[in-house]
Amino acid sequence: MNQTPRILVVLPWLPERRSGGGIVLYELLVWLRERAGQTGEVAVVATVPTTRHIELKGLADDPALSGGLWHPVEERRRPGISGRLGRMLGRLPADMAKAATAENVARLEALRASMRPPVELAVSSWALAAYRGQAFAEGTRLFMVNVDHEIVRQAMPAVFSARAVGRALVRKLACAIDRPTGLAMSRRALATAARVGAISPADIATLNRLGGRSDVGYLPPLMQPRMLDRSGAVAGSVLVTTNFSYSPNVESLAWFLREVWPRVSDAARLTVAGLDDGGQLAALCRRHARVDYVGWLAPAGLDGAFAKTAVAVNPTRSGSGFQVKLLDAIARGVPIVSTAWSNKLGPAIPSSDDPAELASLITARLEPGRTPTFDYAAFYREACAAWERFLFA
Repeated sequence: MNQTPRILVVLPWLPERRSGGGIVLYELLVWLRERAGQTGEVAVVATVPTTRHIELKGLADDPALSGGLWHPVEERRRPGISGRLGRMLGRLPADMAKAATAENVARLEALRASMRPPVELAVSSWALAAYRGQAFAEGTRLFMVNVDHEIVRQAMPAVFSARAVGRALVRKLACAIDRPTGLAMSRRALATAARVGAISPADIATLNRLGGRSDVGYLPPLMQPRMLDRSGAVAGSVLVTTNFSYSPNVESLAWFLREVWPRVSDAARLTVAGLDDGGQLAALCRRHARVDYVGWLAPAGLDGAFAKTAVAVNPTRSGSGFQVKLLDAIARGVPIVSTAWSNKLGPAIPSSDDPAELASLITARLEPGRTPTFDYAAFYREACAAWERFLFA
């Protein structure tokens, strides 16, 4: 096994910690940086909107990612309606087209030639934007964090104002136009990668079919154990984390507050944390009793919220991939209840899609437990071993 690896990682978006996808990439890079050690090299090529170079600098200065070499893939977009229509009607998904330039292709090829990495890892079919002819280089490993074209086909968001209705209709139209090109890119990525790993076992059959393969494997998400002191957990406290810019989260939380939360014991109080989208999340929370919206929480604040809660809830009912809401809780030793649809971890996580049963599962866990109910240490060991095999075996 190579003890001083050179690893080239191509990402379709920044590994920031404000969204589930960003958290998955951030934790993966932390593990890769530790795996490379002091003598190895991790070069990261990431798509960076021109407005977010400050965030790129923050990642480069992050102690947990120290020693990583960052190479931005710049977005280029023609302004105005003509530019938007061109991206929507082109042969590539609109978000991918912004980075699929000759300059970016040349930048990646020059980096590969100078680095000669034994291991090249791409995340998502959207990473193809920086590859010549939208085909992966020989030997590239592909990590699929979603069934990409399925997250393009998003359900109509729940909306709470006339202005939001207009935004939702535009988003719905853009997604409908993008889906066929997104499907084509998924097939191309899956067909040209040397190895493919799926973040969720539930996605494997679909990815094998799309890529004409039979060898897609399960690659669990990586998040280092961070067990919290839960001696101050408050009886009756319930926590939901979310990102309201993602339509399945909007629909799922609206369903949970409407169908499940009224059935939970009146002794319970819900805290909702996460990114809002135009004030819609705050407005939704105000409509329901015993619900507090606390905004997006930085890592220290999120640790504090998890330490105080009796139980966390994952209400997700649509989308694909692996819900980071589950990972956030179990990595900290916090009990969590989930919909059965989004429970990728089996019977160790109490789950149900029935509103009354889900409410009962929550009510039964309103007294804080002191002992973690999920063996996260074993899960993390198995995840690390799977990644070792995928990248280095």
